[in-house]
Amino acid sequence: MGDPAGISAEVVIKAFVALAREKQPLARQIRRSLRKECANLAVVGDAGVLAEAMRRLRYRIPITPVADFSTAWLPPTALRLFAHSHIDMRRFRFGSPVYGREQLGYLDFAIEQARRGRVAAIVTGPVTKEAVASLLPDFVGHTGYLAEKLGARDERMAFLTPDYLLALQTTHIPLGQVSGHLKLAGIVTSLKMLQQAGRARWGRKLPVAVLGLNPHAGEHGLMGDEEARVIVPAMQRARRQGIACDGPFPADSFFIERVKHYQLILAMYHDQGLIAVKPAFPRASVNVTLGLPVVRTSVDHGSGYDIAGRGIASEVSLLHAIKAALELLAGRCAG
Repeated sequence: MGDPAGISAEVVIKAFVALAREKQPLARQIRRSLRKECANLAVVGDAGVLAEAMRRLRYRIPITPVADFSTAWLPPTALRLFAHSHIDMRRFRFGSPVYGREQLGYLDFAIEQARRGRVAAIVTGPVTKEAVASLLPDFVGHTGYLAEKLGARDERMAFLTPDYLLALQTTHIPLGQVSGHLKLAGIVTSLKMLQQAGRARWGRKLPVAVLGLNPHAGEHGLMGDEEARVIVPAMQRARRQGIACDGPFPADSFFIERVKHYQLILAMYHDQGLIAVKPAFPRASVNVTLGLPVVRTSVDHGSGYDIAGRGIASEVSLLHAIKAALELLAGRCAG
C-alpha cells in the first residue's frame, strides 16, 4: 500500500473500484490480462486507513481480510487485504511522516512471499523515505532494498512507457558523483538487462540506444572523455556478446526524433532520462526494477502529503503499474 499517511490508500481504493466497474478502457485491459494469466490481486496494508479513504471518497467496494492466497482465479470485484498493520485511527493523521514501520512491514511481507515463491509480481505504492529512514538510516528507496532482500547482485531502475523502456545507469546519487560511478562492466550488465526485458515485453530482440554523459556526447573528447573511456568500450564488449546497441547519442536531441526508432534506452543518470519521460507520459510511465527474481513495478509518483485525504489523487499510475506487471509477467512466463 505504501505510506498510510499519503495518497496510497486513496489510489488503491480508486483502482479497485475501477477494476470492479470495468468502465475505463485501462481497467478493462487489466481485467482481460488477469483472466488470461489466471492472476489474482491482493493488497498488503491497513484496513482502517483503507476504510477511511473509502469513506471520504464515498465509494463502495468490499474489503475482505485474508490470511492466504487463493489457488483459484477470482475476479477483482473485492479488495482482498492482508491486514499487516492496525493503526489507531483515533490518532491517525494524513500527511504525517510517522508510519515508517508500517510501510516497511508491507514491503517485507511482499518480499517474504516472493522468497517463498508465492507471488510472481510486486506492485508498490509510494513510500516516504523520511519516515522509513528513521528506522533504517541508509534507506533510499524501494529499488536497493528489494534487491538486497531478494538477493539480487545487480538491479537497475527503469521506466516503462507506452513507447519505450528506459533504464538508468546511476540513480539517487549527487550529480558530481555520476562520472565516477560509470563502470564498463556495469554498463554491459545494464545493456544485457535491457535486452532481456525488451524480449519479455515486446517478444523479440531489440537494439538499445545509449545516451552519452556529456553535452554533445563529449564532442570527440572536447567536453569530457567518459564516452571514449567507458561508454564506447562497454558498448563494444556488449556487441561481442551479441547485444545490439547504438550510440552514444547526445541526450539533448535524442528525444526529439531519434527516440521514435528505439524501444530500449539506457540513460547515464537520473534526470537525464526522467526529465524526458515524465513530461511526455504523465501518470503513464511505470517504475520497473530490472534484475530481480520477481517482476516489480511501481507508481511514478510520491506520497502526495499535500493532497492526502482530499479525494483528488489519481489512480491512473497505479493501474498502469498493475498493467505493466501483468505484461512483464506474461513475457517472462512465455520466455
